[in-house]
Amino acid sequence: MRYRIATDVVWMADDGEVRLYDAGSGEFQTLNSTAAELWLLVSEGRTVDAVVAETVRRYALEDTVQAAVVARDVRDFLDSLAGQGLLLAADTTPSPAPGPSA
Repeated sequence: MRYRIATDVVWMADDGEVRLYDAGSGEFQTLNSTAAELWLLVSEGRTVDAVVAETVRRYALEDTVQAAVVARDVRDFLDSLAGQGLLLAADTTPSPAPGPSA
């Protein structure tokens, strides 16, 4: 499965954070550094499995128990963003991801 950033979400990466504006709801959010890393991986068009694998590699490669926790948390977080309408399910064909707004 792959997510893409919803077209009505305006975002920018800055200082290790990602700032989001959802034009549909009128809400602003700031993602902390870890959440920002996940957002940026999604913005590159990576699959959920690839985002999970990269995050486990960065934070829990040597500990299989911790790796399972990280994998679950990453999936839950991405699903949460999808539940908010910030991410949308994408087909398996990569499409250009919108970049950060200037």
